[in-house]
Amino acid sequence: MLGYVFLLIASIASSISMNFQKLAANQTRYKDPRTKLQLRERELTTPLYCRPLFIVAIFMSCAASTLDFLALTWLPASTIGVFGSLSIVINLAVTRVILFESPKPKEWVPIAYIIIGCMLAISTTPDESQHTKTPPELIERPISIAYIILNWVVWQLCAYIFQIYPIQGGYPFIAGALGAQNVCMGKYIAYAFAAYQDGLPVRIDNFVCVLLLCVASILVHIAWLNKGFAVEDAYFCIIVYQTAWFIFTTLSGIVVYDNISQLDTFSQCLFGIGVVTAAVGVFKVKKLHTSTQTEDLAD
Repeated sequence: MLGYVFLLIASIASSISMNFQKLAANQTRYKDPRTKLQLRERELTTPLYCRPLFIVAIFMSCAASTLDFLALTWLPASTIGVFGSLSIVINLAVTRVILFESPKPKEWVPIAYIIIGCMLAISTTPDESQHTKTPPELIERPISIAYIILNWVVWQLCAYIFQIYPIQGGYPFIAGALGAQNVCMGKYIAYAFAAYQDGLPVRIDNFVCVLLLCVASILVHIAWLNKGFAVEDAYFCIIVYQTAWFIFTTLSGIVVYDNISQLDTFSQCLFGIGVVTAAVGVFKVKKLHTSTQTEDLAD
């Protein structure tokens, strides 16, 4: 229960953090970043990462990540991912209050798909106590190493391609996919500190590599998320980001920490249906959002 409480607080802090990052991005063109009614005569030239709103956002993001790490002491990585379904609801509410943005009526149905899909997946919680291997033993398996390396290579290549051929929702999706590495690495770090006695219960070289990958995932996902904020509505970016984060955090739990082995056949099927339903919802909301923007430009 304490783990879930930490996750709830982390979701709220993360949502506020992302909205503050969007406000900082809006300051480039507008004197009033919330209402966007007063256009600047000249665009603000101060670096985005040095603006007070952005700095506050980063502190809140760090606090959210810390709570996620603490929750990983008691909960499996896949559960952390599927709990992101609640973050989608929280983000919609927070974005409505802070940025006065909300989905169009047509977009609510696919958003419901996303939430229902995430809830179906979260209903199947693996029991890590049944696992015979520790997180260090699981993450050092060849399949785990290959998965982690492939994630970074594939999404960095996609990031390069999206700079040449922009795709709506591409930047926040990459941010979510790489941000999921934060939880994957965090599970290892949480175990190392929880089992600490006379020394770290893991290899020092592996611990340093995992720590560096964790920091890299935080920095990279912030950079790509803000590229999305620069050209898209905040609520749309956050929905795509959170769903990608949910899918790949959950996938990390399945592949790296073998959470799926603790589920029976019915639970595995239910989990798969939930993930597919959420993915379909993201595809539909992206399609509707694109058509809505086209209609607005035409008007």
